Amino acid sequence: MLREEQYHQLADDFQARIGIAEWNQPFYDTEVRMNIKKMPDSLKVALLTQWIIQHNKYQIVIREVLRLKNKYGNRRIKESTIYEKAINNVTELEVD
Repeated sequence: MLREEQYHQLADDFQARIGIAEWNQPFYDTEVRMNIKKMPDSLKVALLTQWIIQHNKYQIVIREVLRLKNKYGNRRIKESTIYEKAINNVTELEVD
């Protein structure tokens, strides 16, 4: 994080206000139907990460993601698939 003095210095240098943006609404409206198979992998990972953070499971799921990345490191598996597997593994552990 930057100190407040650095924010003011950057604002003076660029002649613009600098602030932190927060986005509380979903990326897409719930009425819009998305084709998940055609969705880019990076967007899928971003949506999964948003879900993880909202449900306070970030630390546990990221540990599982790193474990799965080490396990499947040599194979060609999408990152979103690893995130989905990690979420499923963590939720199965909590149910048991």
